[in-house]
Amino acid sequence: MTDRADLVSTAVQEFEEDRVPAAGMDEAVDELVELYGGEIQSSEARQRRFILPLRRGVAVSGGVECTLSWAVGDGDQATLKLVCNRDVDAPKFQRIALLVVGVIGALLFTIWPFFGKATTQMGTLAWVGGLLALTVYFLTLKRSSGGLAYDFLQRLAKRQRNAVATD
Repeated sequence: MTDRADLVSTAVQEFEEDRVPAAGMDEAVDELVELYGGEIQSSEARQRRFILPLRRGVAVSGGVECTLSWAVGDGDQATLKLVCNRDVDAPKFQRIALLVVGVIGALLFTIWPFFGKATTQMGTLAWVGGLLALTVYFLTLKRSSGGLAYDFLQRLAKRQRNAVATD
């Protein structure tokens, strides 16, 4: 069985987002951390330290310590900087294994009519392989994000921009 520590690297991750409206940033960060099921560790002027669960809303699965700071520039536009204590992107082994299974399924579906008398026995396997390949295709259509922390930063920026647009 694979240890969870092997799947998540311990490298520090940094993400930045420019031109984000700074108005109401404190409340937005607090609400979004609560929405993710996280916990705020410290709150300072233009900086928050918090822990986000690895699985949204499930604190038992472990957490990622993040520090979000923002610097306000011209026209009340802020530059957000999110620093996390480890990389929380999906393991590459799982992605590669999923794609390999999809390719095998596609090949089975493609060549099963050429098996001669064994086509009836191979037909079910080929259809399952074809459905599996189609499923893998649809899963890969969604561009993978940079992980939990990047998703958090993007949602915060989008929320702030939408709040200004509706005012």
